Amino acid sequence: MKNKNISKIIASFLENRATAEDIKKLTKWAKRNPTSYKDYVEVHYLLTRDMDNGKTETFKKELLSKLENHTKPKKKHKITWFKYAAIFVGVLTCATYLFLQTSDIDKSVNNDVTITFNNGVKEILNEKNSSVISNSDKYIAKQEGTKITYNKQDIDKNDSAEPLVYNTVNVPYGKKFQVVLSDGTEVFLNSGSTFTYPTAFYSTGERKVELIGEAYFSVKSDSLRPFMVKSKMLKTKVLGTQFNFSSYPDDEIAHVVLVEGRIAVKKVGDPISSFVFLEPNQKASYSNSKKDLIIENVDVNKYISWKEGVLFFKNEDFFHITKKLERHYSVKIEIKEDSLKTEKFTGRFKTESIEEVLEGFQRIKKFEYTLKDKKIILTQKSK
Repeated sequence: MKNKNISKIIASFLENRATAEDIKKLTKWAKRNPTSYKDYVEVHYLLTRDMDNGKTETFKKELLSKLENHTKPKKKHKITWFKYAAIFVGVLTCATYLFLQTSDIDKSVNNDVTITFNNGVKEILNEKNSSVISNSDKYIAKQEGTKITYNKQDIDKNDSAEPLVYNTVNVPYGKKFQVVLSDGTEVFLNSGSTFTYPTAFYSTGERKVELIGEAYFSVKSDSLRPFMVKSKMLKTKVLGTQFNFSSYPDDEIAHVVLVEGRIAVKKVGDPISSFVFLEPNQKASYSNSKKDLIIENVDVNKYISWKEGVLFFKNEDFFHITKKLERHYSVKIEIKEDSLKTEKFTGRFKTESIEEVLEGFQRIKKFEYTLKDKKIILTQKSK
């Protein structure tokens, strides 16, 4: 591996940006080049440690010198104060090297879309992947960027040798992903969602999937095989239609919004309840506190704009707005005053940063905020 490539991987690793593939490459290289790895870590530490101390250019030159060597780097003279950092660097080097030797794919990256196979094996789905192979080495789907498409196939329900095989896609905050199921159904997954589904459905009977979070479904029509979406609170039954399903664990209310076609919705865990049918532009919502399924007419744009990367709030309280901002921008937001949580806002944002969104709301309601380490604290502005 060329030095210029390994330098980028080491920098990404030390800054918690390395991919699973990067970790694999770095593990192999570090085992073969432990001394070089130590030198790289030392120089990286010097650069980040002394950015504002006037020594940056000196350290950059040292780093470039190391990158140009394809053999074991020679030891160079370090400035006097470095001896005080030696212990720290030694600990950092040992800790990171030990991590490389003992870590697995799951622990290396915390902010990637992942897929978990039927046997529990987990794999990272990044935009560089061109295909996904099952744990049995059988080609089952192809990935292109943020979309994975499964092979079109059915399973004979009477064939006991061919049981359903399930995959689970987990989408972290700040990311979105699309899954095209084996029947052609398109599923757009919003940030912070977990979607479990079979790699192929039975040729007869219901097509069942489970969702934690939010997704937009465009279901492939099949009158003989109803499509079932189940969450902790709601179950939806459709034949072929388009709808948005939202059921986050930290949301009090779960809801289904129908865009096209016709669907039936019912409460989960209530054997005596029956399905309620929705018409386009209607929403069915259920809360754990009220225990009732409520049907109402709505503007569907408010509920499906996220699919196009748009945040659309219409007379919505600030508490629930911040929940959506947390998922969209992968940040943690804390509101200090209860009065601010109930303030109503309307707004539409697409390419704005989190700071620009908050500044937009500040024009309507005076409040202050601090942003540090991806955590935002909101307080009522003092008079």
